[in-house]
Amino acid sequence: MEKEIISSRQFMIITLLSSIGTAILISPASVTSETKQDAWIAAIISVVLSLLLIKLFVTVGKRTPTLTFVEANEKILGRFFGKITSIGFIILSFLSAGELLYFIGIFMKTSVMPETPTMAFAFLFSIIIIYAAFLGIEVFARSAEILFPMFIIIFIFFVVCISPSVHMENLQPIMEAPAKSLFFSIIRLMGIFSFPLVILLMIFPSTVNVHESAQKGFYIGTILGGIVLIAIITLAILVLGPANTASRTFPSYSLAQRISIGNFLQRIEVIMAAMWIISIYIKTFMFFYAGVIGIAQICKINNHRPLIFPFGMIILGLSQIVHPNIIHSDIYNKETWPIFSFIFAILLPLVLLLVAKIRKINGNPGNNTCSTQNESGSNNGNATQGAGSNNNDNSTQNASSNNAGNSTQNESNRNNDNSTQTDSSSNTGNTSQNASSDNTGNTSQNASTSNYDNSTQIDSSSNTTQNDSDTGNTPNSDKNKNSSEN
Repeated sequence: MEKEIISSRQFMIITLLSSIGTAILISPASVTSETKQDAWIAAIISVVLSLLLIKLFVTVGKRTPTLTFVEANEKILGRFFGKITSIGFIILSFLSAGELLYFIGIFMKTSVMPETPTMAFAFLFSIIIIYAAFLGIEVFARSAEILFPMFIIIFIFFVVCISPSVHMENLQPIMEAPAKSLFFSIIRLMGIFSFPLVILLMIFPSTVNVHESAQKGFYIGTILGGIVLIAIITLAILVLGPANTASRTFPSYSLAQRISIGNFLQRIEVIMAAMWIISIYIKTFMFFYAGVIGIAQICKINNHRPLIFPFGMIILGLSQIVHPNIIHSDIYNKETWPIFSFIFAILLPLVLLLVAKIRKINGNPGNNTCSTQNESGSNNGNATQGAGSNNNDNSTQNASSNNAGNSTQNESNRNNDNSTQTDSSSNTGNTSQNASSDNTGNTSQNASTSNYDNSTQIDSSSNTTQNDSDTGNTPNSDKNKNSSEN
């Protein structure tokens, strides 16, 4: 499978928009129904606790920095248990992608185009997701960079325009919600806001170019996304009131309908829809992409692109059957989804960390291909070296010259394959040279004869070369028993 790399800044943007997703559309009603006017407090606590969850994700990523979450499961838990957990993770990813397509269809049908069937919206949006998956994560990350400024501008415009309608008395009395209701509201909000961020372990840190910066981007993206979510929930309570917010299906969209500036800037709730569509596009893509990549890695398929279209049709079908109505969707998000997401967002990473610590799996140190050397010369691969030389992979250096190529040189030698050099010249390949005419490495030589091709000299015998001004032997050369000498 081809390796794709994104920048840490792009990863931060993906984290921010993925954390928002459907949260800005449905979470105000869910949280306010439990905690009433104290929903903003639950939102703040949820964002703070989400940072601890991000710390868990970062720690898991450090254990296997070059592997995706599916590959890390197999490496840490073993092939059998790793595949089982990975399959469960992939199923959850596709179900979530289908549910997000359902939200797109039901929102557009309910609030924007009532006479259009939900299937039409889901189908059009699935084409965008499938096409983005075909182009790859790099192109998707660039598109997120383009959409991010638009999202921020729309959000700032939305906050500024709705500010005149704020009523501070809607927040009173403060801290009236019981502890039990506050606790369940925090868990449900985290289930929508931060639990789904476990999907980012499919690209973190294996796909990010700078791991340290990506870790900071993980935290920064979550914090910024939390600020947006806190602002939306607080504004919904301040403008609509807690009772009105809890009774609405999409309170943030109803909030945008209240914008009225000078009796001429009205009915601009489409800006809220645009902001939500941008964020849900990022989140839906990440769930779908993680599922396709996970299937390809479990089945050992090098190219995941043939899987994109069939699984795209599968999530399109799921979007039509995952929820029979909006009431079922609301109950699912309150009671069922937090449990499923808890298993894969908290329980599974904790198990991975525990098993990795027991098995002493702590990152993948890079393979050192540099050969060892000592004063008497040592061989690594096809390389030989003399005293004081540096040996890297298939190259050798002796005295003051650099050797690279399969050539030999002598004052009276003739090379018929590669270039001929004398004295302090440089050769390209797997040979070594002495000050005037030393031959070591992968060639055979004689005083006045010619060398052909790339015959190797490896064994324990020494190769003696003669020069007009040099009668010494090269002490660190090796010679093959089967090499030909003319």
